[in-house]
Formats: sequence, structure tokens, C-alpha cells
Amino acid sequence: MAALERIYLGYRESPAFEPDVIFAMRQLDSELAWRAVWLLRRRARDQGLEEHTLLRMVAIADEMTHWIARLILCQILMIAGCPGSVRDPAYQYLVECFRDRRAIVRAWAISALAAFRDEPRYRRQVLSMMKEARRDGAKSMRARLRHLATRGQSSDSTIAPARSRARHESRHR
Repeated sequence: MAALERIYLGYRESPAFEPDVIFAMRQLDSELAWRAVWLLRRRARDQGLEEHTLLRMVAIADEMTHWIARLILCQILMIAGCPGSVRDPAYQYLVECFRDRRAIVRAWAISALAAFRDEPRYRRQVLSMMKEARRDGAKSMRARLRHLATRGQSSDSTIAPARSRARHESRHR
């Protein structure tokens, strides 16, 4: 990761950064493409991403077959959000990731999907996926659900924020 961090720090100010990273995502084989996706996530954390970059990213997301790339794409969509033109294709991609065999990918997909739960056209399916996620025994899924609860993004009132749950449990001992 240190090498990727050096690349990011040396290149982040370039106006061509986002288009070049998207280009790299498509040119690298699946075992390497996640590294380009990592650079995009780093940019999303630091400066956010332009809507057109998110749209281009989502348009090629299905080409990212390595599980780490899929995981990082879910993280980017959670960090950057899914504005206007990105919303529908991002939602479809996240639903696909929620069906991934790897729990960590499913966990980050549900984290990003939580932002869709208040929209009527997505609400029923997102709530159903959140219910399914609560039945998932994977530690990564439970951790992401706790994180959503502490951020007030859980649709389940039985998932109380960790601090209030701990206070409740200490009072009832």
C-alpha cells in the first residue's frame, strides 16, 4: 500500500487523475485493477469524486471481477454517495455485490445500500436486504450493521447504537 500511497500523493493534483485512473481500471487485468480502484477510493476520501467520474466508474464496475476491486467500489459508493445520474446503475451494482459469496463484499454493499432506504422505489428491497443482512452470521456483516446503527442509518430499531446498548445492558445486570 505504501507504493500506492506514493503514487497517489505524487499524482493527485493532476487534472487527468480521475480519467487516467478509470482508464487504468479497464486496462489492467483483474488481479491488478483493484489497485487503480484503490487510488480512486483514496481520492474520494480526500477530495470527493465528480459525478461524471462516478458514472464512468459504475459503468465499468461489472468489469472489475476481483473481490478486492468489488469491495473497494462498494466503499467508494458509500463514501461518495450516489448522486442523480449515478443512482440507478449504482443501486443495481450494489444489489449484485450484496449477493457476492464473500461476506466482506456483502457487508460493504449493504453499507452503501443503506443510503437508498428512504427512497420509495428502493425502500422495500433495501429493507429486505437489511433484514437478510441481520441474519448473516459473518463478523464483517455484524460490524458493518453496528456501524450503520451508530450512524443512525439502520432501519431496524432493534439495532441500537453500541453506546446506548452498552448502557442498557449495564443497567440491567
